[in-house]
Amino acid sequence: MVIAALPLLWVPDSIDVFILPRACLALTGAGVLVFAGLLFGRRSLAGLRPAVAAVAVAALLAALTSIAPSLSLVGDYGRYESLPMRLAYLGLFCGALWLGDRENTSRGLLLGCAIVSMEAIWQALIHSPPRPDGNLGQPDLLGALLAMAIPLTADRVRRDLRWLALLPLFAAAIAVSSSRSGWLGAAVGLAVVALWRGRGRLRFAIAGGGVILVVALAALLLLTPLRDLNQDTGSARLGIWGDAVHMIAARPLTGWGEDTTGLVLGRFQTANLQPGARFDRAHSLPLDLLATQGILGLAACTWLFALVWRRLWGRRALAGVAGAMAAYLAWALLNFDWVPVTAPLWILAGACVPAPERRPRQAIRTWRWVAAGAALLAGLALAVPPQIADIAAWQSDDALATRLDPLQPAYWADESGLAALRRAASLGSTDPTLYLRLGNLEAGGDDVAAARSAYEEALAIYPYDGQARAALRRLDGT
Repeated sequence: MVIAALPLLWVPDSIDVFILPRACLALTGAGVLVFAGLLFGRRSLAGLRPAVAAVAVAALLAALTSIAPSLSLVGDYGRYESLPMRLAYLGLFCGALWLGDRENTSRGLLLGCAIVSMEAIWQALIHSPPRPDGNLGQPDLLGALLAMAIPLTADRVRRDLRWLALLPLFAAAIAVSSSRSGWLGAAVGLAVVALWRGRGRLRFAIAGGGVILVVALAALLLLTPLRDLNQDTGSARLGIWGDAVHMIAARPLTGWGEDTTGLVLGRFQTANLQPGARFDRAHSLPLDLLATQGILGLAACTWLFALVWRRLWGRRALAGVAGAMAAYLAWALLNFDWVPVTAPLWILAGACVPAPERRPRQAIRTWRWVAAGAALLAGLALAVPPQIADIAAWQSDDALATRLDPLQPAYWADESGLAALRRAASLGSTDPTLYLRLGNLEAGGDDVAAARSAYEEALAIYPYDGQARAALRRLDGT
């Protein structure tokens, strides 16, 4: 099952060991689920079709108006929140909804989370890595997955006490992840489960208690030394959010294009919030959507998930699903869409949202076969070459990597020579050191104008780059 494999899949003999394999799995999984859903699914998108179409159109418009079309097509290396990935999320949602396998989808997610939890606890015991991540590549991703798993499991305990065995495992793993947003998400998820399960006036009391609990936890994380835990972007988020608002205001309707934040946010950066670090995300899901897809993108996603929440409301049997989705939302308000967590969220939402049955049919229409086959082939075509390219790059075969994934700037940057660096820059690389290298080579060839342009681009991405500023002063003879 796709949802069980997403927390687990990693490819050791590659450069991007953790994120790219899961991105490729999401693309392939979307093709598989759409194929199976169109041909064998029993449920209908009725009532959701306009919102689904709006999400797809908003993503396409953002890509068409992107300031870096190549980057929006393949995604920033290590992130991959490209146009194909946004459409893949939609494909995962629709395919899972058509199939409607609620029970196995939930079990699959919990199985994957149980395995990564054991990995994280083992990592904590051997102190490697220093901050356990369960082989997800980033501890906050582990925190987000477990924040979703805890309310989903807690609701199952009511029906079957055997599920209780997983809760201590998940609690220990989320604790060692030291993911503050994961802790907050788990608390929100459990509060929502209690709210869904409450009846009458008890529901209002539960809602009030849940709000108090979440506010108290948020205050604890913000007003105590926990705010500086891990020395990550937590304390810098307010500054990033303020800069992101100015970025959004400059192109509010369709945004700057998928995965272009790393190219643009530096132009609006007002302070060196984390010396030596550049920011390629706004670190809040709504702001990230506004920055990359504009008002249209955020409005379309809000519309779709508002309809999903409307269908979940009042259905006590879906309390665990509602809790898991709320946990993700709480986590994402302080983070951003990232495939190891976001893809499972879209699958879970699609599989578990109530939906009407399709009308009985005698034979599958031709258009369904065509659409299903196209989706499957598209998923494979988008997923397989990038993964093989990354393995080739790991083996130092940069020429093969650039042939297999010619729009990915990271592989061109690995090649030596001025032409390769120019190609990487033209494709929208978000790495300021690449422009510094390019500027040095241009300056060595006495092309002062090209060197100046490269150094200025490095400063546009990270305005506090001391090496790029020093290089510009050398060009000016000062």
